[in-house]
Amino acid sequence: MKLKNFTDLNAWAVEQWGDAELGDTRRTQRAIAIGVAIAANPQGSLPDMMQGWNEIRAAYRLFAEDDVTHKALIQPHITETKQSATEIKSNVVLFIQDTTELDYTHHRQVKGLGHIGDGKGRGMMLHTCLAVVPLPLNPQILGLAGQIPWLRSQKKDNDNTLVEALPELLRTDGEGEIWAEMVESIGTAPTPQTGSIWVSVGDRGSDIFSYLRRAKALYWHCLVRVTQNRVITKPDATKGYLKAFARSLQPMAEKTVVLRGRNGEPKRQVNLQVAWSQLTIQPPAIGCERKQQPIDGWCIRCWEPEGDLEWILFTTVAVNAREDALMQLDWYATRWLIEEYHKCLKTGCAVEKRQLESASSLVRLLGFFAIVSVRLLQLRQLSRSNSQLKAHEYIPTIMLKVLVARLGLTNCELTLGEFFLAIARLGGFLGRKSDDLPGWQTLWRGWLRLQDMCWAADFITQSV
Repeated sequence: MKLKNFTDLNAWAVEQWGDAELGDTRRTQRAIAIGVAIAANPQGSLPDMMQGWNEIRAAYRLFAEDDVTHKALIQPHITETKQSATEIKSNVVLFIQDTTELDYTHHRQVKGLGHIGDGKGRGMMLHTCLAVVPLPLNPQILGLAGQIPWLRSQKKDNDNTLVEALPELLRTDGEGEIWAEMVESIGTAPTPQTGSIWVSVGDRGSDIFSYLRRAKALYWHCLVRVTQNRVITKPDATKGYLKAFARSLQPMAEKTVVLRGRNGEPKRQVNLQVAWSQLTIQPPAIGCERKQQPIDGWCIRCWEPEGDLEWILFTTVAVNAREDALMQLDWYATRWLIEEYHKCLKTGCAVEKRQLESASSLVRLLGFFAIVSVRLLQLRQLSRSNSQLKAHEYIPTIMLKVLVARLGLTNCELTLGEFFLAIARLGGFLGRKSDDLPGWQTLWRGWLRLQDMCWAADFITQSV
């Protein structure tokens, strides 16, 4: 995303929804206005976002229109992301996929939802794909490459009545097929001679033979975390099992990684052993895939010698040297961005707190939040890019003046790096020596505060 477009909400919203085909140009204009309102205050309720009762009613009418679908709302953004991925030459684009649950259990009035979790909760499933260029230290998020909301097969609720799930969101195929469907919805990948290498990255849920086969048919590469102990053909042409074979490999390299803290645990640095080998995975012995051809690839194992950490990955991208193995481990580590995206949806946009009357309206609203969440995540990327450039060349003058005045800064000629650190201070960043660079939540809190102050200053200036 261009920084100037980020600071101009109206221009940004036109880029996202200006080409949306919603059956009427007035609906498209309304979608742009709603996008601006949501991006300006993503955590607020709809009444908080809109400027009055007429605006709220217009938004609710839009969410009830049959032509206003989630797919139609996100399509311009999806098209732009695919175009950006296609234009990247001699490089790799990672398409990071994952599924999350949107929980509306406590909103009992919402009609058309399905079961989630252990079957006692109500909500919907959301499968998302982010396109990312894996640059060192600061991956470039191109945007949303695809998104599929769906519902699990219908079950009886606690009172023994059948849940009335929205029919068009119900999955008729197996849940695991959604990985291949996502790749097929994006389309055929460029060949290495004409463009970048597209690599679909997934966790254990993506270890599905049909997904690997269907992706390969479209010239995609796959990098998946192994969960199935598949039958393989080893380099010496003998048969074996993938996990046992990977664990039999002797260390061939070392890698130091910093693990992000989870569940209250602090981050920690670990030294990992790395090994790899070429192999061929055999099709399943039973099921519709049993007659398919084997798939050639490589396994990469990294593990903590005196700990529990272990990754066993299967990849179709060649691993010919130490650098190849370590690079693909970095690719897989980039998968955390999809988790951050889901956090942007649930925390930054409070998407699970929305209280509309039907699943269809929630899905339409998701057509806005899905893209605003990308914007939230890209703020951190922007804050770490081109930090030495002069801020006044990219940031509106009123923003710089208000920020300098609010924080009492002595230097008015800020660089972009200094500008975003100041934004983070507004969001509560302390900037101690032990602190990492600010994350998207801190930056976003500061950005919203500065945005409100600038609106107030601009209003006062124009009123005088």
